[in-house]
Amino acid sequence: MCKWMPIILADRCTGCGLCVDACGHKSLVMVDGIAVLTFPDTCGSEEHCISACCDEAIQMAWLPFSGDRTVSRWSDEAEPVSVPRSDYAQDGNGSSAQ
Repeated sequence: MCKWMPIILADRCTGCGLCVDACGHKSLVMVDGIAVLTFPDTCGSEEHCISACCDEAIQMAWLPFSGDRTVSRWSDEAEPVSVPRSDYAQDGNGSSAQ
């Protein structure tokens, strides 16, 4: 099972917070000056964060996930993306934000 979710490229994120403001579901938060997908369950896959990001620090990808299938875009057939840990932002506990 895969969910269409944002990947924040930490090395490109300048910490402006525009993506956090654009996220209607409040799934993104700022952690140590970097945007982090802290609440992936609430992400609506609407890509508002991407259009708000002037630094091209956010990409959407099909990521392995389980949760409420009534929220967001889901696929049983999508090929999940493998993202190296250094390429995306992590939460404050050192685990991935996705």
